[in-house]
Amino acid sequence: MSKDKIPKLFDGSVNELTRPSRPRKKDEKGAVKSKDMKKEKMQKTLYISRDMNRKLIELYGEEGRRQSIIVEDAVNLYYYLRMALGEKKFEELLSAVRREDPEFLRDYLGRFKL
Repeated sequence: MSKDKIPKLFDGSVNELTRPSRPRKKDEKGAVKSKDMKKEKMQKTLYISRDMNRKLIELYGEEGRRQSIIVEDAVNLYYYLRMALGEKKFEELLSAVRREDPEFLRDYLGRFKL
């Protein structure tokens, strides 16, 4: 096999491939800034039931958004509702959601004063 037939995969040097990435911005205390942390992509492993997967696909189809954005919205909603309502009220809300009855949930949420 001649040298001309070997495909070229990378035009740069080995040094370019092994060069360390730019360091992340740090604040005065030496911690990485939270803005940078929000933008940083992380690999996610999400184990969900088939029913949950069906609901996620349905939402994805209705909203035309990436599934990762829908999951992030759901996590934010869960997190901030839990903080805002407190443990007891949040558990009541979750039990209403678990009934999977939109009318019951609508009536239940109607009792909250926002």
